[in-house]
Amino acid sequence: MTVKIETEEIVEGRWIKRYTGLERLLHWVHTGAYLILALTGFVLFAPQLECAAGCQAVRNIRVLHRIAAVFLGATPILYAIFQPRRMVMHVREFLAFCRYDLLWFKAAIPYYLLGRHVVMPPQPRFNTGERMNALVMVLGVAAFGVTGVGMWFGKGIIPPGLFQAMLLLHDLAFTVTFAMFLVHFYLAVIHPLMWQSLLGMRFGYVSESYAREHHAAWYYGREEAMEMWEEGQAEAEA
Repeated sequence: MTVKIETEEIVEGRWIKRYTGLERLLHWVHTGAYLILALTGFVLFAPQLECAAGCQAVRNIRVLHRIAAVFLGATPILYAIFQPRRMVMHVREFLAFCRYDLLWFKAAIPYYLLGRHVVMPPQPRFNTGERMNALVMVLGVAAFGVTGVGMWFGKGIIPPGLFQAMLLLHDLAFTVTFAMFLVHFYLAVIHPLMWQSLLGMRFGYVSESYAREHHAAWYYGREEAMEMWEEGQAEAEA
Protein backbone atom coordinates (compact mmCIF):
# COMPACT_ATOMS: atom_id res chain seq x y z
CA MET A 1 0.00 0.00 0.00
CA THR A 2 1.30 3.46 -0.90
CA VAL A 3 0.32 6.33 1.35
CA LYS A 4 1.49 9.88 2.01
CA ILE A 5 2.19 10.88 5.60
CA GLU A 6 2.71 14.51 6.50
CA THR A 7 5.07 15.28 9.35
CA GLU A 8 7.35 18.34 9.23
CA GLU A 9 8.06 17.24 5.69
CA ILE A 10 6.22 14.93 3.30
CA VAL A 11 7.42 11.30 3.32
CA GLU A 12 6.23 9.11 0.47
CA GLY A 13 6.77 5.42 -0.17
CA ARG A 14 5.32 2.01 0.50
CA TRP A 15 3.88 1.88 4.01
CA ILE A 16 2.48 -1.09 5.91
CA LYS A 17 -0.31 -0.87 8.44
CA ARG A 18 0.83 -1.95 11.89
CA TYR A 19 -1.83 -0.59 14.27
CA THR A 20 -5.58 -0.05 14.02
CA GLY A 21 -7.17 3.25 14.93
CA LEU A 22 -8.55 1.77 18.17
CA GLU A 23 -5.14 0.44 19.15
CA ARG A 24 -3.57 3.85 18.69
CA LEU A 25 -6.36 5.60 20.59
CA LEU A 26 -6.14 3.19 23.53
CA HIS A 27 -2.34 3.44 23.54
CA TRP A 28 -2.47 7.22 23.98
CA VAL A 29 -5.27 7.02 26.55
CA HIS A 30 -3.23 4.44 28.47
CA THR A 31 -0.10 6.62 28.23
CA GLY A 32 -1.91 9.77 29.36
CA ALA A 33 -3.60 7.99 32.25
CA TYR A 34 -0.33 6.38 33.34
CA LEU A 35 1.53 9.71 33.37
CA ILE A 36 -1.25 11.35 35.42
CA LEU A 37 -1.11 8.42 37.84
CA ALA A 38 2.66 8.75 38.10
CA LEU A 39 2.58 12.48 38.82
CA THR A 40 -0.28 12.33 41.30
CA GLY A 41 1.16 9.20 42.87
CA PHE A 42 4.42 11.01 43.60
CA VAL A 43 2.50 13.64 45.57
CA LEU A 44 0.45 11.09 47.48
CA PHE A 45 3.52 8.96 48.19
CA ALA A 46 5.72 11.75 49.58
CA PRO A 47 4.44 13.30 52.85
CA GLN A 48 6.47 16.47 52.21
CA LEU A 49 4.66 17.06 48.92
CA GLU A 50 1.29 16.35 50.54
CA CYS A 51 1.92 18.98 53.19
CA ALA A 52 3.11 21.51 50.64
CA ALA A 53 0.06 20.94 48.43
CA GLY A 54 -2.47 21.58 51.17
CA CYS A 55 -5.43 19.53 52.36
CA GLN A 56 -7.92 20.49 49.63
CA ALA A 57 -5.31 20.11 46.91
CA VAL A 58 -4.42 16.65 48.20
CA ARG A 59 -8.10 15.64 48.11
CA ASN A 60 -8.31 16.86 44.51
CA ILE A 61 -5.16 14.97 43.63
CA ARG A 62 -6.61 11.79 45.10
CA VAL A 63 -9.75 12.22 43.00
CA LEU A 64 -7.68 12.84 39.87
CA HIS A 65 -5.56 9.78 40.68
CA ARG A 66 -8.65 7.60 40.91
CA ILE A 67 -10.18 8.99 37.71
CA ALA A 68 -6.95 8.28 35.83
CA ALA A 69 -6.92 4.77 37.34
CA VAL A 70 -10.37 4.11 35.88
CA PHE A 71 -9.17 5.15 32.41
CA LEU A 72 -6.04 3.00 32.75
CA GLY A 73 -8.08 -0.04 33.72
CA ALA A 74 -10.66 0.59 31.00
CA THR A 75 -8.20 0.42 28.09
CA PRO A 76 -7.65 -3.37 28.06
CA ILE A 77 -11.35 -3.96 28.73
CA LEU A 78 -12.38 -1.85 25.73
CA TYR A 79 -9.75 -3.54 23.57
CA ALA A 80 -11.10 -6.97 24.55
CA ILE A 81 -14.67 -5.87 23.77
CA PHE A 82 -14.12 -4.21 20.38
CA GLN A 83 -11.13 -6.12 18.94
CA PRO A 84 -10.94 -9.45 20.81
CA ARG A 85 -9.27 -11.37 17.97
CA ARG A 86 -6.41 -8.89 17.66
CA MET A 87 -6.02 -8.81 21.42
CA VAL A 88 -5.74 -12.61 21.60
CA MET A 89 -3.31 -12.57 18.66
CA HIS A 90 -1.10 -10.02 20.40
CA VAL A 91 -1.21 -11.79 23.77
CA ARG A 92 -0.08 -15.00 22.09
CA GLU A 93 2.78 -13.14 20.47
CA PHE A 94 3.77 -11.50 23.75
CA LEU A 95 4.17 -14.99 25.27
CA ALA A 96 5.96 -16.56 22.30
CA PHE A 97 9.64 -16.33 23.22
CA CYS A 98 12.33 -18.40 21.49
CA ARG A 99 16.12 -18.59 21.13
CA TYR A 100 16.08 -15.62 18.75
CA ASP A 101 15.02 -13.46 21.68
CA LEU A 102 18.27 -14.28 23.47
CA LEU A 103 20.17 -13.35 20.31
CA TRP A 104 18.14 -10.14 20.15
CA PHE A 105 19.26 -9.20 23.67
CA LYS A 106 22.88 -9.81 22.67
CA ALA A 107 22.56 -7.62 19.58
CA ALA A 108 20.47 -4.99 21.39
CA ILE A 109 23.41 -3.71 23.46
CA PRO A 110 25.44 -2.33 20.53
CA TYR A 111 22.30 -1.45 18.54
CA TYR A 112 20.20 0.40 21.11
CA LEU A 113 22.76 1.53 23.67
CA LEU A 114 25.70 2.34 21.39
CA GLY A 115 23.74 3.27 18.25
CA ARG A 116 25.56 0.79 15.97
CA HIS A 117 23.56 -0.31 12.96
CA VAL A 118 23.97 -4.08 13.37
CA VAL A 119 21.75 -6.78 11.84
CA MET A 120 19.13 -7.81 14.39
CA PRO A 121 17.64 -11.33 14.59
CA PRO A 122 14.22 -11.60 12.88
CA GLN A 123 11.37 -10.30 15.02
CA PRO A 124 7.57 -10.56 14.73
CA ARG A 125 5.16 -7.60 14.85
CA PHE A 126 6.56 -6.77 18.31
CA ASN A 127 10.25 -7.26 19.03
CA THR A 128 11.60 -8.83 22.20
CA GLY A 129 11.85 -5.53 24.05
CA GLU A 130 8.32 -4.49 23.08
CA ARG A 131 6.94 -7.84 24.22
CA MET A 132 8.72 -7.55 27.55
CA ASN A 133 7.39 -4.02 27.96
CA ALA A 134 3.86 -5.24 27.20
CA LEU A 135 4.08 -8.11 29.70
CA VAL A 136 5.44 -5.84 32.42
CA MET A 137 2.66 -3.32 31.79
CA VAL A 138 -0.06 -5.99 31.72
CA LEU A 139 1.14 -7.48 35.02
CA GLY A 140 1.62 -3.99 36.45
CA VAL A 141 -1.89 -2.86 35.55
CA ALA A 142 -3.28 -6.07 37.07
CA ALA A 143 -1.34 -5.38 40.27
CA PHE A 144 -2.52 -1.75 40.24
CA GLY A 145 -6.11 -2.90 39.84
CA VAL A 146 -6.10 -5.44 42.66
CA THR A 147 -4.19 -3.31 45.15
CA GLY A 148 -5.78 -0.02 44.09
CA VAL A 149 -9.34 -1.28 44.48
CA GLY A 150 -8.41 -2.81 47.82
CA MET A 151 -6.93 0.44 49.13
CA TRP A 152 -9.74 2.55 47.64
CA PHE A 153 -12.66 0.65 49.09
CA GLY A 154 -11.03 -1.41 51.83
CA LYS A 155 -9.36 1.22 53.99
CA GLY A 156 -10.57 0.73 57.55
CA ILE A 157 -12.19 -2.58 56.60
CA ILE A 158 -9.38 -4.93 55.62
CA PRO A 159 -6.70 -5.82 58.23
CA PRO A 160 -3.90 -3.22 58.59
CA GLY A 161 -1.23 -5.79 57.68
CA LEU A 162 -2.98 -6.67 54.43
CA PHE A 163 -3.50 -2.99 53.65
CA GLN A 164 0.23 -2.31 54.11
CA ALA A 165 1.07 -5.29 51.88
CA MET A 166 -1.20 -3.89 49.17
CA LEU A 167 0.46 -0.50 49.48
CA LEU A 168 3.91 -2.06 49.17
CA LEU A 169 2.89 -4.11 46.12
CA HIS A 170 1.29 -1.02 44.56
CA ASP A 171 4.52 0.96 44.98
CA LEU A 172 6.64 -1.94 43.72
CA ALA A 173 4.47 -2.30 40.61
CA PHE A 174 4.88 1.41 39.93
CA THR A 175 8.68 1.26 40.33
CA VAL A 176 9.00 -1.60 37.84
CA THR A 177 6.54 -0.22 35.29
CA PHE A 178 7.97 3.30 35.48
CA ALA A 179 11.49 2.00 34.83
CA MET A 180 10.16 0.12 31.80
CA PHE A 181 8.25 3.23 30.69
CA LEU A 182 11.47 5.27 30.69
CA VAL A 183 13.20 2.67 28.51
CA HIS A 184 10.19 2.55 26.19
CA PHE A 185 10.11 6.35 25.95
CA TYR A 186 13.81 6.53 25.11
CA LEU A 187 13.58 3.92 22.37
CA ALA A 188 10.34 5.23 20.84
CA VAL A 189 11.01 8.97 21.04
CA ILE A 190 14.74 9.65 21.41
CA HIS A 191 16.67 6.78 19.80
CA PRO A 192 17.76 7.85 16.27
CA LEU A 193 17.18 4.42 14.71
CA MET A 194 13.65 3.96 16.05
CA TRP A 195 11.79 7.13 14.99
CA GLN A 196 9.35 5.15 12.84
CA SER A 197 8.11 3.34 15.93
CA LEU A 198 6.57 6.59 17.16
CA LEU A 199 5.39 7.41 13.65
CA GLY A 200 3.61 4.05 13.50
CA MET A 201 1.77 4.73 16.74
CA ARG A 202 0.78 8.17 15.46
CA PHE A 203 -0.44 7.23 11.98
CA GLY A 204 -0.72 3.43 12.16
CA TYR A 205 1.86 2.74 9.44
CA VAL A 206 5.56 1.90 9.20
CA SER A 207 7.65 1.88 6.05
CA GLU A 208 8.37 -1.32 4.19
CA SER A 209 12.11 -0.94 4.83
CA TYR A 210 11.49 -0.49 8.57
CA ALA A 211 9.28 -3.59 8.67
CA ARG A 212 11.93 -5.64 6.85
CA GLU A 213 14.72 -4.51 9.16
CA HIS A 214 12.99 -4.47 12.55
CA HIS A 215 10.16 -6.99 12.13
CA ALA A 216 11.34 -9.42 9.47
CA ALA A 217 9.38 -12.37 10.89
CA TRP A 218 6.21 -10.30 10.53
CA TYR A 219 7.07 -8.99 7.07
CA TYR A 220 8.42 -12.17 5.44
CA GLY A 221 6.89 -14.82 7.69
CA ARG A 222 8.68 -16.57 10.55
CA GLU A 223 10.29 -19.47 8.69
CA GLU A 224 11.48 -17.46 5.69
CA ALA A 225 12.85 -14.67 7.88
CA MET A 226 14.79 -17.10 10.09
CA GLU A 227 16.18 -18.90 7.05
CA MET A 228 17.31 -15.61 5.48
CA TRP A 229 18.92 -14.43 8.73
CA GLU A 230 20.78 -17.69 9.32
CA GLU A 231 22.07 -17.67 5.73
CA GLY A 232 23.27 -14.09 6.26
CA GLN A 233 25.02 -15.09 9.50
CA ALA A 234 26.71 -18.04 7.80
CA GLU A 235 27.97 -15.81 4.99
CA ALA A 236 29.27 -13.24 7.49
CA GLU A 237 31.20 -15.93 9.39
CA ALA A 238 32.61 -17.55 6.23
